[in-house]
Amino acid sequence: MNRILLINPNWTGIQKQKQGQFKRAWPPLDLAQAAALLERGGFVVRLLDNNVERVSHEALGALAREHDRVFVTSTPYDRWQCPALDISFFYDTIRHIPREKLYIMGAHVSERPETSLKATGARAAIIHEPEYTILDICQRDLYPDQKGVATLEDSKLVRGPEVEFLDDMDTMPYPAFHHLPMQRYYYEVMGRDFALLESSRGCPYRCTFCYLGMYGPQFRQKGVERFVDEVEWAVRTHGLRNIYFMDLEFALNKKFVIPFCEALIKRDLGLQWCCQTRVNDVNDEVLSLMKRAGCKLIHFGVEAGTEHILAATNKKITMADAERAMRLMKKYEMQSVLFMNLGFPGETIEDMDATIDFAIRLSPTFVSFHLIVPFPGTKLAEMVGIDEKELPPERYPQFNDKATVDLPTLKRQLRKAYRRFYLRPGYIWHSLVGSERQFLWDKCKILYNLVGT
Repeated sequence: MNRILLINPNWTGIQKQKQGQFKRAWPPLDLAQAAALLERGGFVVRLLDNNVERVSHEALGALAREHDRVFVTSTPYDRWQCPALDISFFYDTIRHIPREKLYIMGAHVSERPETSLKATGARAAIIHEPEYTILDICQRDLYPDQKGVATLEDSKLVRGPEVEFLDDMDTMPYPAFHHLPMQRYYYEVMGRDFALLESSRGCPYRCTFCYLGMYGPQFRQKGVERFVDEVEWAVRTHGLRNIYFMDLEFALNKKFVIPFCEALIKRDLGLQWCCQTRVNDVNDEVLSLMKRAGCKLIHFGVEAGTEHILAATNKKITMADAERAMRLMKKYEMQSVLFMNLGFPGETIEDMDATIDFAIRLSPTFVSFHLIVPFPGTKLAEMVGIDEKELPPERYPQFNDKATVDLPTLKRQLRKAYRRFYLRPGYIWHSLVGSERQFLWDKCKILYNLVGT
């Protein structure tokens, strides 16, 4: 039982959603870390990122029959917090995989294990953080009271004890990128030679709309030297030149981010990187060091353009915080991406227009508008009365259907948001002029898709 197959399905082709989601093909970091753990444990591993390799479902079945255990995720690492709204691709992927070999995981599986198990016939569902649970299953098979696992017995769900989220992040091995087609990954606003890494997991904040179920809310972080070593390994071993640090709040811990940036500056790796953090986590000292250390781009969740909607989200930020952060970003000539949402409970058309106006006033490099989704497992889902038992196995809520306005109106507001922001003549000129030639077409496609939402 030593041959293990890990599969990231081809989810870039999702079509059945009422609103668009970005469908970038990025390396599945969680599966790469699981592969490294398995190899360290003496297992023979095949990691198939079908998001880029596009193996047919029939061929997947044949490949699965050559392995002893097969693990399939509904949610690659970069999508766990904002999972796909329709996972028909997940069920299509496992269609030809022998059920006695099949194990499933992901955000959808963690929140709805009984539904997922009944719909797939899998041997077990992995709940929450998957990497060490995968290793445990491969080492000992299923056993009574196994942590982090759910099974069906006589059609009834049996859950083991809750998994203990990994406390010592330094024990996580470097990801097994040698199993992935690394030359196929890129981020159009960064470049090629691209990958994801993480220095921490969890977040101490409790925004109403934020899903934290898969990796848990507890904030845990790698040591500075340990993580700098990992970054240097990725650069020197795999030739990476662009890295996205996928922490939920990269600049939260100043005792980490400041010495980390100082160490990167000292090692002079020629690395360009980006991250995401809160607008109230950045200041002059932090941004100055991040810029010198190679940070090109920061993603911020601003969410709304009115104080009362912001307060209702429990985001714990103000519009003034966002304005201050964007002034600092411009001061240090760093690029920014803002995430904004429309359709919060109680939000009016006037509130949404204010959000659009606020995004334009902040003038980030990019802004991503979305209709707010009450993901199962969030406070927002509880507030609007989402009953996950009423959802079909492959579907999540597509938007907040308890919003003050109906879906056609929400989609008109979404189109208005993208067009007002991206079709400004000055924006078009500044965003396209000076772009690297190889990514100019990618940026044009993004603009076309966004304004046509």
